[in-house]
Amino acid sequence: MSPRRDPPRVTLKFRLAPWPRAALWGRAVLAAALMLQASVTQAGGVLRTGHPGEPDSLDPHTSVSAPALIVQNDLFESLLTLDARGRPVPGAALRYTVSADGRVYTFTLREGLTYSDGRAISAADFVWSIRRLADPATASTGLAAWIDLLENGRAILRGESSPNSLGVEAPDERTVRIRLTRAAPWFPAIVAFPVFAPLPRHVIERYGRAWTRPENMVVNGPFMIQSWTPGQAVRVVKNSRFHAAASVRLDGVEYVSVSDQNTGVRLFLDGRLDTVTNFPPEKLDDLRRSRPRELRLAPSLGVTAYVFNHRLTKFRDPRVREALSIAIDRQMLTTKIVRAGDQPALGIVAPSISALPASGTTNGGANGGLRRTAQLERARTLLRAAGYTTARPLEVELLYHTSEEHKKVAVAVAAMWQAAGVRVALRNAERQVVEAASRQGDFEIVRAAWFSPYPDASGFFAYLRQGSPSNAGAYENPQFEDTLERSARIVDPAERRRLQRAAEEILQRDHAAIPLYHIVSRRLVSQRVIGWQDESLSAIRPARWLDLRTSVEGK
Repeated sequence: MSPRRDPPRVTLKFRLAPWPRAALWGRAVLAAALMLQASVTQAGGVLRTGHPGEPDSLDPHTSVSAPALIVQNDLFESLLTLDARGRPVPGAALRYTVSADGRVYTFTLREGLTYSDGRAISAADFVWSIRRLADPATASTGLAAWIDLLENGRAILRGESSPNSLGVEAPDERTVRIRLTRAAPWFPAIVAFPVFAPLPRHVIERYGRAWTRPENMVVNGPFMIQSWTPGQAVRVVKNSRFHAAASVRLDGVEYVSVSDQNTGVRLFLDGRLDTVTNFPPEKLDDLRRSRPRELRLAPSLGVTAYVFNHRLTKFRDPRVREALSIAIDRQMLTTKIVRAGDQPALGIVAPSISALPASGTTNGGANGGLRRTAQLERARTLLRAAGYTTARPLEVELLYHTSEEHKKVAVAVAAMWQAAGVRVALRNAERQVVEAASRQGDFEIVRAAWFSPYPDASGFFAYLRQGSPSNAGAYENPQFEDTLERSARIVDPAERRRLQRAAEEILQRDHAAIPLYHIVSRRLVSQRVIGWQDESLSAIRPARWLDLRTSVEGK
């Protein structure tokens, strides 16, 4: 499917989609609960965790979804791994050193590493796998942008050089050396992700794309795949050949697909799920009263944003982008709809690592300190200047993936845009459909959740870098690119932070995207679960650090 571009287009009359009837909603919840009952009633040493949707792939080099990354993190171990608090610690590599200029990382592998089928793992397996990630033929997704850090990575991603020229080598069977184009203090956090794991060459070359089927899949992490029932659950069991198997307490994990958040809450309250990722905001007050010990709210390195398709002429006009952004009352979204402590956002970078002053991430900052009536008038003025009138209004389509929360936010934002004279169409689809549309550029404005995998602003900038697979909207700004290129060459932390602040300010002035609010993670975690950490540098909670109690007294 080709990226969405300008007309010719058919002119349609748009209206907002109606809310689902209560009876249909109730039957849908009941049907989903009954369908999942068989896969979530087991207990014992199996952690049952609910996630919105299911993996798009279990291949770390070709997947894009959060559910996929969560499962992959338990199936594979990279050179480094994440501890319970999301910090990079030794993984398949026992130790590593960094050169004085910060550009060469040398990893020493543990002795006796094997895959789940018993085959030995050597440094050459890491080299082959990392080259596969960089190879354009693999069709790697957003995380492949990290290859740009490696020597010759950019040329390989552009098809100008062979993957064999990538800055990764194996001097001997237990040594992996990675050469970077520039110093990157956050690189250890990147190396802890599954994309840098030693994917099994002998299996991939034998089965091709079918290598991730449960009957074929071979891994090197703390768990290995047992089964995958589409639309229901992925099940993994402990990998006895994992080098630290003795420290893994769980017998297995069930990653249950729960696309409806209300269903997830019901399954959790009924004791059929041990953890739930996210739940409807309207449940928050009840859960605070009924399950205070199991309600987990924590800041994250994430932002909810609406992404423009800059391929379309109307969104190349900065007045249109500013009008759509300034018309949104972010304070209302966070206090009346999301209601979990999410912070209204002006910039895309999380407040905890942003170089901007704190006031720059408030709703006042996002709307220039204007009152609501002034916001709307300013938005109308900008749209008139861009050539739009009551007779010829700006028409936009907003795409979001199916979720009651996302729907409520979209309906509210659509009403705000309509108040500014914009004609709005809402389109929702399943997560995988939306992700595919984002990759293919088949949208006008699409909802996105952007997370940085490490506590540095560069993790957020990747979503708007020219040529980055993560840049779904095809945003381009030479000044932004030049600023980031200069910051990448700077060693002095203060000067680097100054340049990052300049980059953030460019994105704000340009209204490159519409940041809505900085995300607070909302989870339900049973008191049976041992080892859960609320405060973490990562959205992932690796199952290898968790355990289950056999009984819990009280609630």
